Amino acid sequence: MNAHECQSAKKGVSIMAANLFIRRSLSRYSLLIVSLLTLVGILSGCGASSTAVTSHPTGSTPTSTPTKEFKGTISEFPLPTPNFYPGGLLAGPDGNLWFTETVSNGCQSGKIGRITPEGKVSEFLLSSDSEAGGITTGPDSNLWFIESACAKGQNSKIGRITVSGTISEFSLSSNSNPSEITTGPDHALWFTEFGNNIQNDKIGRITTSGTISEFPLPTPHFYPYGITAGPDENLWFIESDANNKNFKIGRITTAGSISEFTVPATLSQLSSITTGSDGNLWFVALDYSKFRGVIGRITPTGTISQFPLHTPSYHSYAITSGPDGNLWFSEADLDGWHNRIGRITPSGTISEYPVPELISSVYGIIAGSDSNLWFIDDPANHSQNNSRIGRITPAGKISEFPMPNSLTVPGGITNGPDGKIWFTEMKSNKIGRLV
Repeated sequence: MNAHECQSAKKGVSIMAANLFIRRSLSRYSLLIVSLLTLVGILSGCGASSTAVTSHPTGSTPTSTPTKEFKGTISEFPLPTPNFYPGGLLAGPDGNLWFTETVSNGCQSGKIGRITPEGKVSEFLLSSDSEAGGITTGPDSNLWFIESACAKGQNSKIGRITVSGTISEFSLSSNSNPSEITTGPDHALWFTEFGNNIQNDKIGRITTSGTISEFPLPTPHFYPYGITAGPDENLWFIESDANNKNFKIGRITTAGSISEFTVPATLSQLSSITTGSDGNLWFVALDYSKFRGVIGRITPTGTISQFPLHTPSYHSYAITSGPDGNLWFSEADLDGWHNRIGRITPSGTISEYPVPELISSVYGIIAGSDSNLWFIDDPANHSQNNSRIGRITPAGKISEFPMPNSLTVPGGITNGPDGKIWFTEMKSNKIGRLV
């Protein structure tokens, strides 16, 4: 089972935004992604606003003073090579944006792409038949990414590319497939590894000079995903068993010591974890006993708290820290309609903002440079092609900006070094910019 990642976001890349591009992960925890991504939705037509519903009483309701107002003008920049689609996207240390590219079909060497704020695209080919996945900026001012082998007999790798385009590759042990990568507090890069047949799953570490260490998970037949740097100088991640029924939250010190915290038995479908402004870790889950979404919080010492969403059958699959000190997340109903954006304060007060557009599908929510939250709205799973880039203010006002044509399907989304919103386009093989 190979790890093929084309994610957005996040987290090196925002998100993870939603792990939209992790092909191997889809086979590993398809229940997690498919059951959630096919049900989600968020936001309305351009300029529309939303009103909060069923908010828990009292709690901080932060306001923001945006530094600038984006008008919603979208520009598109095509990739030079046909049949390649862009995946993870992030602002690099050189004032440009960097992204991964994967061939649309078959086994072929992937690429790392670079685009200037003016829209000039350069591409750098990987040396072997492997696909580039998650990408992040390292502490050495280079870009680091994972490579999943797509040819039989090859090992997966961790890749590094300098801002001038020089690529180095570091092989992993056999039957090991990296999935996500992030920079740790020890100035090394940390990544998750899937073993074949859900065996020998590990957390990996690579120094900026290329020295690799691997740390097996204590519990057999559990696999890790969603790694992020915690507020306590450790790394945190989610674990699931082979059947996606039992979940844990893992913590690894920079010395490689792993602790595991079992979540309550009723919780399932953990799919995103991030650090909050309160010094805790926050995650999203589903309470199967009530079929209701839950926002979870775990302290650095492992104490877990649950905050249920207001409405039965609603659930979330992605969460991010907002510029207002709160956590923001998407919500979907069972049928994927009537979606919402949710906000939870560090004390656990939840507010929800209905999506004005009935048919939508949201992923890739990020905190923007303008003190708002930005997201992708792609209702393609409802046979609707009017994809949009959406914005919600900390006060809950939603605006959406439609793609230039109906075939455009946005992928990853991030803040650019120029302060603009940048995103990848899947079907049209382009990079987009919103100003």
